[in-house]
Amino acid sequence: MRYFVLVAIFVSLSIADAGFVNHLEGSSSPYLQQHVRNPVDWHPWGREAFEKAKREHKPIFLSIGYSTCHWCHVMAEESFEDAQIASLINRWFVPVKVDREEMPHLDRYFQRVFTLLRHRSGGWPLTIFMTEDLKPFFAATYIPPEDSYGVKGLKTLLPYFGHLYKEHGDRIEKRANAIEALMKKASMMPAKPIKADLSIAKKAVENMWSYYDKIYKGLGDRPKFPESSRLRLLLDIYHVNKDEKAKRMALETLYAMAQSGLYDQIDGAFFRYCVDRAWRMPHFEKMLYTNAELVPVYVEAWRMTKNGRFAEVVRETIDEMDRRFRTNDGLYFGASNADSDHREGGYFLYRYKDTLDALMDAGFSKTDAKAMLAYLDIAEDGNFDTEFSHVVRVGENPPNGFEKAKNVLKKMRKPRKYPFIDTKIITAWNAMMIKALFESGSIDERFVDEAKSSYCAIKRSMMQKDGELFHQTLYGKKATQPGLLEDYAFMADAALMAYQTTLEPKYLADAGKWVDIALKHFYRGDGRWALSDDGFESYADIVDSYYTSAMSVMINDLLDLALLKSDLDYEGVAKNTLDANGALLMSHPDAYPEAMRAWIRMERGVVAIKASRKMLNANRDEIASIRYPFILMEAVDSDRFLACDMLSCFASGKDLKKIKNVIEGR
Repeated sequence: MRYFVLVAIFVSLSIADAGFVNHLEGSSSPYLQQHVRNPVDWHPWGREAFEKAKREHKPIFLSIGYSTCHWCHVMAEESFEDAQIASLINRWFVPVKVDREEMPHLDRYFQRVFTLLRHRSGGWPLTIFMTEDLKPFFAATYIPPEDSYGVKGLKTLLPYFGHLYKEHGDRIEKRANAIEALMKKASMMPAKPIKADLSIAKKAVENMWSYYDKIYKGLGDRPKFPESSRLRLLLDIYHVNKDEKAKRMALETLYAMAQSGLYDQIDGAFFRYCVDRAWRMPHFEKMLYTNAELVPVYVEAWRMTKNGRFAEVVRETIDEMDRRFRTNDGLYFGASNADSDHREGGYFLYRYKDTLDALMDAGFSKTDAKAMLAYLDIAEDGNFDTEFSHVVRVGENPPNGFEKAKNVLKKMRKPRKYPFIDTKIITAWNAMMIKALFESGSIDERFVDEAKSSYCAIKRSMMQKDGELFHQTLYGKKATQPGLLEDYAFMADAALMAYQTTLEPKYLADAGKWVDIALKHFYRGDGRWALSDDGFESYADIVDSYYTSAMSVMINDLLDLALLKSDLDYEGVAKNTLDANGALLMSHPDAYPEAMRAWIRMERGVVAIKASRKMLNANRDEIASIRYPFILMEAVDSDRFLACDMLSCFASGKDLKKIKNVIEGR
């Protein structure tokens, strides 16, 4: 055994020195390309790897990550580039690499396996050991190379499970079958219609209040994520029943995040999450979806409060997304890395003396420069790592000269190398950004023109002649991967927002087309949806994890289309989907915020205000002021206003204020 390992190490070193490349070489995924020269003999997910596993009677070592994931890089450097560990993986397993952004349906399925086995949420890298029949029997996230702090390392786990699979495969098979049975049971939950009134919304608020951080704001302790879908739910609940706790949690959290280390105070836009309770120290990845989903929440907070800081965050965030991620033809890249020149956060951090000198060179007195550094929390002994500091706003009001100081710090970043950007174009994520741009038109009209341009670009690049969508491609490459449920759900959502913004019928037609295609490919009946239509049956759920659940977004799409197209079939599918998840919603209404929003919208009723396009456009401000959150506009051939729900048109006339009073009176 020892002799074999030594020989394997020598062979691995030899092939690495000889320019060895594994089976990922032909992949267009930046993440998979990062692993092409690992001594691990990686295969992409697919038939070749599965046939090899069966032929050699080996289990599969599945590793899921993405190109801008910090801990994925750590595990790669520690383990996948290590000759000894590579030899163990290659001997005992068939290694498979998956880019979670290419195959989110696979990631979602195996994240649920992890949660089932570990009783907590997962993350990346995600590590799964599977039988040759693709049945998982072990799940972990990051695994260290050596045993440490009571955690088994790869050097222990790989030979242990490899030997166990070879000599006692029946034990592995029994465990794998039990896990598979539990996964099937979880996906076949019986429908349970929600038997509740709007007190369930109050329950959602009270549940969130129990883990709301009254000191630092935000939901939960650490790590802290922006949780845009929960914040959106809180704002909707406030609009419905004037729950002050809901309003307080949402607005306090949004303001705290805007002042915090989660937000890039110099260039704008949000990082993915913070590792600490006080929102000071972020994980420095910038994700398109994080920012695209937060922007509309900040737009709504600005509408409610007219707080200029919220509008400033919207503008800065979009400008940063445009600067770093937007292509000349209007498409958006997916993400940027946390690391710069092999240092986490290197691009974003500052040394005290360097920054003090730069401010003084720009004309600040030493006293004023020190006061500015104190406000920005740039400390002599650092606040992040050794002498380095990450910028956080300390206090409400910035000192005089703040904008000038920001420009100085921007200039200090210019010579630095910006982190790696994954130039993948993902349809669903672009759709989120397009929706955010349309919604931001109420703050700055230029964003509507941007939205229209990007909408045309994504259709041109990611839509087939028959209207079906592709999921993703590397920028500049022709898309080939068929669209997933998330692509249709978020594109329909973007089209519906485009229609509300412009009242151009082509957008409403697109939304209907994409929902119809989704029903054909992904709806399995009885309220159940698949995430893909590629043969790997991973069922959708209502969990809003790293971004909003595609199925929950689709429910809201169906409710909008049911009203705008007067089609009860859409409403029926929406109701069946909510009923299929009724037990979850009734027991934990705060845990599934977008689905909870959908249920409240269905229960209270979405209202369409119908009139000519000219009349609706002329009265947008008045319509926006209606104190009821679930209002849609529909352009029809009429010289009067109509207010309609799914059952009837309950008010009409030329005086919009009277229509407004009737709606609010309901």
